[in-house]
Amino acid sequence: MKPRLIPSLAFMLLFAGCGGDDQQNSGTIVLTNELYDSQSYYYALGLSFDEAKAVPTLPDQYRADIILMAGTLPGGVSVEAYLSANTLTPPFALTGEYGTESEAKNAFAGLKSVGSVSYIDLATPLKENQVWVVKTRDYKYAKLRIIDLTLDSNASPPFASCKFEWVYQPDGSTQFP
Repeated sequence: MKPRLIPSLAFMLLFAGCGGDDQQNSGTIVLTNELYDSQSYYYALGLSFDEAKAVPTLPDQYRADIILMAGTLPGGVSVEAYLSANTLTPPFALTGEYGTESEAKNAFAGLKSVGSVSYIDLATPLKENQVWVVKTRDYKYAKLRIIDLTLDSNASPPFASCKFEWVYQPDGSTQFP
């Protein structure tokens, strides 16, 4: 029995070691609008759903799907934190705003498909316990749950920090895993 078991185990270990390219399709991240100096450009960090991490928003690279920003929007009077995306069509849809974290968690978990939503250019006003759908420039979808939001409108420039949970659908379908 032992001679057959050893090759089987070796095969299983070899097979398990292959395919390490599994894409991460969900997570929790904190983005800020802090600017960094790259010698020739200032950049922030945005979220790349394909890479499942924060990436620089350098002008010669279009890796970030969403970016956290803070400022006064056209027609506005106060400083707001908001999400922006580099797309040709409006990318954000607010699917719900909830009174408690547990209600927001349940709504986020229950959101299984994009459904019929109206998209807007910026995710604003951004608040805790909101659930958003994002359509990327490649027409793939993600959902976000805003966990924590900090805004210092008195800082110069205004400072924002946003912690959110996300789930990404990399195949372009409107169904979330």
